[in-house]
Amino acid sequence: MENPTKDTGPLTIIVTWRIRKGREKEFEAWHHEVTGAALAFPGHMGVNVIRAGGAGQEFVVILRFDTYEHLCAWQESEIHRELMRKAKPLREKKPTYRLETGLEFWFTPPGPASPPRWKMALVTILAVWPASLLVSWLLGHLSWSLPTVLKTLLAACGIVVLLTWAIMPLLVKILKRWL
Repeated sequence: MENPTKDTGPLTIIVTWRIRKGREKEFEAWHHEVTGAALAFPGHMGVNVIRAGGAGQEFVVILRFDTYEHLCAWQESEIHRELMRKAKPLREKKPTYRLETGLEFWFTPPGPASPPRWKMALVTILAVWPASLLVSWLLGHLSWSLPTVLKTLLAACGIVVLLTWAIMPLLVKILKRWL
């Protein structure tokens, strides 16, 4: 895995696991254990697990940390080493790792180079604007009695979900040649 500079902001690490046939349920239980452990680490910003393979044997685990130092602390921790040891009998082959240091995660399929940052920023603004309008409108109608802190959390979750699974994939597909 590449070593970003010390001033690098949020990082996303994408780990692709190929699980032995019949061990998928065990892997799902294992990834819940990993998620709980990672949440306790400083700088952890979330985790997603996507079942990628048609037969259900490929999983993509997406972890986010606020700094490279926090990511290293997690990866070098005793709990991480123990969890990786526990996963060894579940996997068909060694997992692959990809590290992204910015908005590249939304734009880059495995392999090719990322678009220029100014293009990524422009597309992200085009995506965040309607997402924030929609989420604000929905929350204004649905959560009028909730505390501001909870409304803000719901807004952030709504925007990230819309960006990750709807708006960004659509925009990147539409603007693929330009990017």
